[in-house]
Amino acid sequence: MKPKKVLLLAILSGVITTFLFFMFINNQATETSATGPEIEMAEVVIAAADIPKDQQILQEQITVKEIPLEQIHPEMVKDINNVLHQYTITDIKQGEILMNHRMQKKEEEAEVISRKINEGYRAVSTEVTYVTGISNLIQPEDFVDVVLTSGENLETEMILEKVHVLAVGERMTEKKAEGAEPVLYQSVTLELNQEDTVKLINARAHGELHLALYSKSDLNEGIEEAEEIEEIETEEKASPTNGKVVTLPVESVIRKSPSLKADPIEIVKEETTLSLLGNQETDEDGRIWLEIETTDEQKGWISSRIIKGEQE
Repeated sequence: MKPKKVLLLAILSGVITTFLFFMFINNQATETSATGPEIEMAEVVIAAADIPKDQQILQEQITVKEIPLEQIHPEMVKDINNVLHQYTITDIKQGEILMNHRMQKKEEEAEVISRKINEGYRAVSTEVTYVTGISNLIQPEDFVDVVLTSGENLETEMILEKVHVLAVGERMTEKKAEGAEPVLYQSVTLELNQEDTVKLINARAHGELHLALYSKSDLNEGIEEAEEIEEIETEEKASPTNGKVVTLPVESVIRKSPSLKADPIEIVKEETTLSLLGNQETDEDGRIWLEIETTDEQKGWISSRIIKGEQE
């Protein structure tokens, strides 16, 4: 056979073989795709927008997305209801899958002491002994007086009254673990304004501090009195005229806007005189709010339920 014919037959055989091999591979791939198992998918919760640190997670900030089940991590959030209204402990970017360890519940949020401090106040710890700390009976959220004993004659004086306790030792909640043994502590953390912070630190350097615990019933008395004021009397007191009002014998919160949900700007002591600015608002619960000015010229809103009345 001539060499040219041999070459042409070889080329033709190669083309046919290549074509048949291609068809075989293609058929195998099609059969595998048709008969192979489907990829199982599962839903996870992702951020629909950037969510800053320490932010409460809202419905409009999250959505769901499907990913292969084999890619699911145990910490990934799969149900929106499991994270709704929880708090982020880190920044979360849009499109990022939410992880359980990056958020916490409201109860856990309350245990972060920096978030428990009211605006304008500071957390200050003072050392206590078993005796000066009232046999370790003080609990977070209690109120105490601070008494100083100093000098050669051991003179005793009251330096602070009705101070809010934020923590005892490292515990920031009143509730203790069920069945847990009482834990002895050597410090109490108090919530103080800047002036009282300096007073406490200065007093601590000059003598021994003792704490005196308030009765819960004494603290609630002023609040209950405020709640028992009749609506008609409240409206009369809340008339938007310029003048003065005096808070009831409880600490009162001044807020940025006429709502219980508004941020506090100051907590004034009992029997504090405030100036009425002539404006009033009624919130969705029917509560009447008065616009006032404090003695240090801060403007805000106070509920009419916690004022005694007007003074000319």
